[in-house]
Amino acid sequence: MARAALGWTIDDLAGASDVNRRSIITFENEGSVLDSTIAKLKAALEREGVVFVPRGVYIGGVVPPADGR
Repeated sequence: MARAALGWTIDDLAGASDVNRRSIITFENEGSVLDSTIAKLKAALEREGVVFVPRGVYIGGVVPPADGR
């Protein structure tokens, strides 16, 4: 969802996060990945302006960057 909000491909996220494609695919398919991998993915997306919603009505959602990147 966050990757889609940026219009990124898996390769875009891999390059921005220093996480390999296979790990991203595994994560997106709800497979098991290391916590450090999740942290790298989250950090890369947040650097681009994605905001993760940790609680409330929209828990688990993301907010795309305000500038429409």
